[in-house]
Formats: sequence, C-alpha cells, structure tokens
Amino acid sequence: MCVIVPCFNEQEVLDEFYRRSTAAAGQRPDVEFTWLFVDDCSTDNTPEILERFAASDPRVHVLRFARNRGHQIAVTAGLDYADADMTVIIDADLQDPPEVIGEMIDLVAQGFDVVHAQRRRRDSESWFKLATASMFYRILGKLSHTEIIPDSGDFRAISRPVVEAAREFREPHRFLRGLFAAIGFNQTIMQYDRDVRFAGESKYPFKKMARLALDALFSFSSAPIRAIAGASFLLWGLTLVYAVWSVVMWSLGKTEPGWPSIVILMTAYTGLILMSIAVVGAYVGRIFEQGQRRPLYWVQHSRNLRPIAHVGAASREVRLAHGIISKSTPGEPEEADVPEIVVQAGRTKSPAENDEPLTAQEH
Repeated sequence: MCVIVPCFNEQEVLDEFYRRSTAAAGQRPDVEFTWLFVDDCSTDNTPEILERFAASDPRVHVLRFARNRGHQIAVTAGLDYADADMTVIIDADLQDPPEVIGEMIDLVAQGFDVVHAQRRRRDSESWFKLATASMFYRILGKLSHTEIIPDSGDFRAISRPVVEAAREFREPHRFLRGLFAAIGFNQTIMQYDRDVRFAGESKYPFKKMARLALDALFSFSSAPIRAIAGASFLLWGLTLVYAVWSVVMWSLGKTEPGWPSIVILMTAYTGLILMSIAVVGAYVGRIFEQGQRRPLYWVQHSRNLRPIAHVGAASREVRLAHGIISKSTPGEPEEADVPEIVVQAGRTKSPAENDEPLTAQEH
C-alpha cells in the first residue's frame, strides 16, 4: 500500500504525522506500507524533515516540485508514482486520522475500488466554513450530472485499476473529489470523525476554497451556460410585458417620461451581457489553458523513488522527471543505459561486439 501525502509548509505536523501513521501501519503486519510525500515547493523546513525521514526509512519516498503547483496537482503527482495494489490519499495536518486507514484496507479487501471518507463530525471547523461547504456540495450536486459525495474531502482509498484510470485525466483545473466520484468502479463510503488540526494553519483559506469551488463547477457542470439562456429568456419576457404595458398606457394617454425605464432596461441588459461574457470566458479560458498542454508539474528533487519502468508510455510529467529520479537512485540504470543484446545466426553477441561488423561466416 502507498500512502500519498501532499505537503506545503507542514514542518509543525510532519513528525507527529510520521509517528502516528507508522504506528498505524504497525498494526497491519499483513500489509506492506510505503509513504510518498509530495513537497509542493515548501518554503519552511519541510524538505529537511522529509529528507530525514527518507534517510532513516527506505519506505519513505519523497518528490519535491520545482514550483508550487497546488494541492490537487501534488496529489496527481503522487498518483503518477504510486506503485501499489492500494493507495490512500491523506493530508499531513492530522485532521484526517491515520488510524482509520486500517478500516479502509478492510473495505478494499472486500472488493471496493474507491472508499470515500465522509466526515461525520467536524468540530474544528467554523460555522461559516461548514455552512458554505454544505451549500457548495448541495448546489454542485444539483447542477452536475456527477453525484458528488457530500462532506467528503480528498481523504480516500483507491485500488490499482482506479489509480491507472485516474492517471489518464490530465486537465490542468482539477477537482479530484469529483473525478473519483465520476470514475466509476465499485465505490463505498466510510464515515469518520474529523479531528482538530494538530498544528500550523490551514493551507486552504477562503480564496483557495472559492477557486476550488469554481474549478469544480466549471469542470463538472455546464449549468452556468444554460443559466445564461434562462436569464435571457426571462429578460425577453419582461421586455415583452413592459412593451405591452407601454402601448396600453400610450393608448390611454397616460404616457410619462421614459428615462427611468430606459435606464433600468439598459442596466439589466448590460449586466446580463457582461455576466454572459464572464461565464463563457471562464470556459474558453480553461479550453485555452488545456490547449497549451503545459506540464502539470515539474520535479526538482526526489528521494528513494525508483524510475518508472516503461517511461516512454508514461505522462509528460513523469518523462520530465525521469532523469532526476534516475540520478537520485544509485544503482538504477536508466533505460538508455541498458545494453542492447543482438541475436544473430543462433548466437548472442555481447554488448562490446554489437558495433563490430559481421564476418562472412556470420552472414
């Protein structure tokens, strides 16, 4: 099993997370654990702490980005390098307790491919965050064709086939909670009580949460564009009613100066036009960024990671990082360094003989 842990400035919690997660792993001797920490270009002592873990424990693998790319991209990188029958995604802040991973293992062993961890209680959250999160999940569930699991974050367990399928989704604006809900396979929900953050501060302030909500809305629903058409029909209907009312008033000789009505109608239409442009522009902007096909992430450093065996068939991000990971893994030859063995006329030529011309007898 591989435990993916995205990290950004988590120096206050990493030691405790490592202690608790390894203790939880010790309770399951039947499962071989590895940890993949993805450092999203932290600016504190997170890299040094992860290096210490990796130096003392070969089960700890470290991947460090060259630039901050965000939580969802960090999880994506973990999925690219996870090589296990089961993968768990968990944050390092200990709000999601590592001790419940054992229950996830049992559910996957029963045949479930996706185990969503649903928060039963969230005592550490403010009423504003709870209210907005609840409203977001309900609205997105109504607008999207995908059934989004309410009160579920990124904490989940997935099987190898799900990991391999998720790797093929490479859109830059990512909402993995929706992706795993929409990916299919055999899914279930495991409820748990969310703890208070152990230390440090949340890496998801209101601005990032709003951006994630917009990514979810535009990635899993076309309702905003449909809403523009609905608003247009509504305004056209009101305009028709107002036109009929104006004709009736004119026929009765009760016409009044029309400046207020003109200003109101112009303001309404202008607002609708600007809103329509903004919504369509949001979709077009995402098409533009996806059309650029830039890498989702690029790696600066790795530790204890083995190079991908078939790197030619991997994603561009993995191919970019192949040289760095190969250099950081002593004794692991790169694909280009593997000597080619030539078999001719029933005998095998050694690598040193590959460049020698064939004799007439060998022909």
